[in-house]
Amino acid sequence: MADRDQEYSDHSMMKYTESPDRAGELFRLAVSFLAKHKFVADPINYGLAYHYVTGEDSALNRRLDELLENRDGWSQETVEKLFRQCICYCSEAVLKDLREELLDIVAHTLGTMIDLTGKTSVSNERIERHINTLAESAKIEDVMMAVSAIIAETRSLVTDTNQFETQLLSSTEEVERLRVELSYARQEAKLDPLTGVLNRRGFDQTLETMIEEARQRHRANFCLMLIDVDNFKDVNDNHGHLLGDKVLRALAELLNRHTKGKDACARYGGDEFAILLADIGSSNATNLAENLRLIIRKIVLKRPNSGSVVGGISASIGVAAYRLGESCDDFLQRCDKALYRAKSLGRDRVVIAD
Repeated sequence: MADRDQEYSDHSMMKYTESPDRAGELFRLAVSFLAKHKFVADPINYGLAYHYVTGEDSALNRRLDELLENRDGWSQETVEKLFRQCICYCSEAVLKDLREELLDIVAHTLGTMIDLTGKTSVSNERIERHINTLAESAKIEDVMMAVSAIIAETRSLVTDTNQFETQLLSSTEEVERLRVELSYARQEAKLDPLTGVLNRRGFDQTLETMIEEARQRHRANFCLMLIDVDNFKDVNDNHGHLLGDKVLRALAELLNRHTKGKDACARYGGDEFAILLADIGSSNATNLAENLRLIIRKIVLKRPNSGSVVGGISASIGVAAYRLGESCDDFLQRCDKALYRAKSLGRDRVVIAD
């Protein structure tokens, strides 16, 4: 249990702490990356390029390098999947809004650059060709491709111009704001709206990360608890769904209080919760599960309409220790079988997986 007493930083949402100068340089590098490889500068490709040039995610960079070596593998479906796995879990509506805002920002910056190149009497046939493409494009993807090409062609002509630097700084601040919104959108997409803990999507991502870390360290030292509220249907039928929701929120709050560091609490589905416990063996995980079972029995709530007290809440818990090399599905199935045994043996008990 000593390892579990150490506090770990929360990794559920990526933090962006770059200075304005650093953010501006990353913006320029990301755009150059897109122009070099002739990729459309849509939010997905820009997000991948931005994280690539930071060099902070070696696994993401290796995957991108593999795709760049084999251009046949660089498909829209592939990059969208990689984007959602490594950077952002958010809805298509959020992505569309971000796409439109990013287009406005880049287009505004583009206008300044075109004005500057005109004032310095710079003639460039390639720039003119890209401008014509931009004027004639009806699709956002074509517009963004033209914008990227113009930025790549004109950046070297205006880097010493104070007016451009001022405009670029303003645009960089706007892009930073969009990245913050993207982070919030990603975080919200992984949370259960009723209880505030991770939803199934957030749980799956966290489990995959822990399994990958175990594989890299060649050491498995984490456990899973699946917790199911006993006779939850009776609670809803006898006391109403409002009280049922209060039970779920109270249980989520209780479980969340008993997780820390790299631990993760999630609403696994319906009346079932899951806790991923980092740096712990099966014996200590089972002891913690037994303590939680006893604490859950002490939950007392009031009915919303009458104020009468309702108690007698209990839960069945399955516990499983991860085995190195085990797949996500096999691991979950072993723990689920332990939970099923706990319920079939009379509920309100803890069973450890085989």
